[in-house]
Amino acid sequence: MRDRMIKGRKEMLEAGRILALPFALFLLLFLTSGKALAYSTEYTDPETGYEVVMDDEADLLSDSEQEALIEEMRPITAYGSAAFVSVDYNGSSTASFAREYYYDLFGSGSGTIFVVDMDNRNIYIFSHGNVYETVTDARAETITDNVYRYASAADYYSCAAEAYRQIFTLLEGGRIAQPMKYISNALLALILAFIINFAIVSYASRLKRASTENVFRSAQTSFANTEPEVIYTGETRRYDPVKSSGGSSGGSSGGSSGGGGGGGGGHSF
Repeated sequence: MRDRMIKGRKEMLEAGRILALPFALFLLLFLTSGKALAYSTEYTDPETGYEVVMDDEADLLSDSEQEALIEEMRPITAYGSAAFVSVDYNGSSTASFAREYYYDLFGSGSGTIFVVDMDNRNIYIFSHGNVYETVTDARAETITDNVYRYASAADYYSCAAEAYRQIFTLLEGGRIAQPMKYISNALLALILAFIINFAIVSYASRLKRASTENVFRSAQTSFANTEPEVIYTGETRRYDPVKSSGGSSGGSSGGSSGGGGGGGGGHSF
């Protein structure tokens, strides 16, 4: 009887180990897969194959807002893939996160990604390929300048939707508002006007330079000749080694640029 109980316990332990192995493998896969399990492809353009991807990890959008945002993103798939991503925790900068997420998601394909980083309180647009040729770093910064106030007011749907509208406008060859650019140009114009006015006033108010003849007439000249004196102050030694005729060897250094291209810009909120 006792032998049967011992044997039964051993069988139960062995069965437990067998059942625990698949569970441990599943848990390991879940922990290491990261973002691969988080996002969902909501739409694929039948002609271009570009995708609309949604990953609202920070739960910023309601279901209806997600559906409406997907409709705003769909036209962009004529030029490249589009993704919306929100995060609660980010151990790196928003720019680094957006770049790495993009390459994990779309590789080197054409597209754009809009990130709402709640940890760093920052929004960021990263683009690649054909989209990046239009939505450059400067234009990404302009778009985020235009929409960051929505994020500051916790209206994340309007923030993302307006960003995608402006991205699509640029891809279609249109123009978007650039208030910061206009303000900068106005400030530069004021500074330039101040410099020009200062130069004109300085030139007009400077004294007339006296001629060489007037200088000699007004100058009082006197000459005095004295015998030269030689004063001994000390002596120094100078070491001048003989130069060798041997050659010298030199090294060269070079670098390579990393990364897969693309770029973007962002704004804090």
